[in-house]
Amino acid sequence: MKNYFKILGLSLAVILTSCDPDEQEQFDNVNGSTAIAFSQTSIETSVPTAGRTITLPVTITTISSESRSFNVSVSESDDVAAFTLGSVVIPANSYEGILDITIDFDEIGGNDGEVRTALIQLTPSEGASAYNDIATVSYFREIVCNDATLTINTDSFASETGFQIIDDAGVIVYELATGSLANGVQTFTADIFLADGCYTAVITDSYSDGQVDSTTTGNYTITCSIITFATGGGAFGASQSVPFCVNQ
Repeated sequence: MKNYFKILGLSLAVILTSCDPDEQEQFDNVNGSTAIAFSQTSIETSVPTAGRTITLPVTITTISSESRSFNVSVSESDDVAAFTLGSVVIPANSYEGILDITIDFDEIGGNDGEVRTALIQLTPSEGASAYNDIATVSYFREIVCNDATLTINTDSFASETGFQIIDDAGVIVYELATGSLANGVQTFTADIFLADGCYTAVITDSYSDGQVDSTTTGNYTITCSIITFATGGGAFGASQSVPFCVNQ
């Protein structure tokens, strides 16, 4: 039995020492396989009216004394025309590069507040490969809205209600005078253009009990598209002030 173990040990030693180190697979960052990938495979952004440029980092597995460029494309999007893509440039002696993506506000379709997506695809050069080669860009238009709507839902004593919108210079840009509405529960609306800036909405009640009676509680909103600039009402007493800003 002892001789058996001696023979087995000797055989293993011969096998292990006979392996050629040059035959073992080693990572070669100069002459090895080149693979390129997005370091970040998803990004979310809003797009203002002036457009937006975003940057995605890219990595590569080999190094070179010369800079290298790789192509990219929009592989899927409802707004292909909104995207301007540069090429991926890996500087000399570097494993990292970037891709700049510019998104044009005017070319984005859909509704206000709708989040849309685009798939950006890396294209490896001949002899190279790619992994994590798809980056998802989620984007939406920043909502720019100046055509506001004032909606006042009154209590039974609508004639007691007054309303003002005052800009930050103290100028009254809209006014509904007390007594303008006849008594009775009703909904009053007004379309108001509000320039970019900050304002204060002031609702008043001449009886000083707010928008409440024995059966009804009133309220108001100032909206624009899907944005609510200001809201208030209820049992506020003589007056209630709510500051808000437009496109700020």
